[in-house]
Amino acid sequence: MTTHPLVVKAILEFLLASGVKPVVGDSPAVGNLERVARVSGIKDVCDELGVELVPFEDYVIVNGEIFRNIKIAKVVFEVDGVVNLPKLKTHSQMVMTLGVKNTFGCIVGIEKSSWHLRAGTDENFAKLLIDVHKVVSPILTVLDGVWGMEGNGPSNGEKRFFGVLAISRNAFALDDAIVRSLGVSPDDVFVLKEARKRGLIPDYEIAGDDFKSTIKLPTTRSFLSRAGKIIEPLITRVPHFDKKKCVKCGICEEKCPAEAIDVKAQKINYERCIRCYVCHEVCPENAMKLVRRVFSLGR
Repeated sequence: MTTHPLVVKAILEFLLASGVKPVVGDSPAVGNLERVARVSGIKDVCDELGVELVPFEDYVIVNGEIFRNIKIAKVVFEVDGVVNLPKLKTHSQMVMTLGVKNTFGCIVGIEKSSWHLRAGTDENFAKLLIDVHKVVSPILTVLDGVWGMEGNGPSNGEKRFFGVLAISRNAFALDDAIVRSLGVSPDDVFVLKEARKRGLIPDYEIAGDDFKSTIKLPTTRSFLSRAGKIIEPLITRVPHFDKKKCVKCGICEEKCPAEAIDVKAQKINYERCIRCYVCHEVCPENAMKLVRRVFSLGR
């Protein structure tokens, strides 16, 4: 689910050897940075190397090319450069989450969930992700695809060995290359489709070992390219409680930007649900299943 601590360690050791004083920062969707870093093994790496962990709490309000009033972690603008360390994973809403989407993590706290509602559509959310990425403007992106995730990612998908590390100064180029190497059309990935429209994917060459593989896409998206725009609003995947697995922790209800979830009753108001799948992403018990449901026209 998260970038492997040994990848983080390798980057930190390189930076330290280069005379850089690095810090490691994030704003987890669930829990605080200290706990998430400890469970993932990243805190042990930081402690060993004497590198500070910085929670993304203080923020600066910035404007993107399309969206305004975006709260980005203040530390992003205080450092000399940002190194972006994404994981190779599928994403039930955005199809894939790679280098460009990873910088969405620089948005602070609860703002992440609210932006799903404010963006409104998957296409608009992709535009937001690109706005955020261009503001953060990482100087290097290192993708951990040794072990990744397929199926209904980014948290409750299926573990998969891909055996690849990818590095680029340009995350748009990196994402495009990885998606194509997985046999997925960039036009089926919202961020890359929008990036191509905006002329953000440069010409690039691939150096290193040849990487070719396949990937199982999310069930929320795998059939839509064949369904067409007329059928897409009618038949889609929606979150649904697995009552045997649900422990009623309340995280899904807390994080739902549309306030469509009643954990106590284990019910979802599908008239309010915007199908962002945040509930599926943050559920620690994998108790939020994505099932097919027939809708009336409209969102």
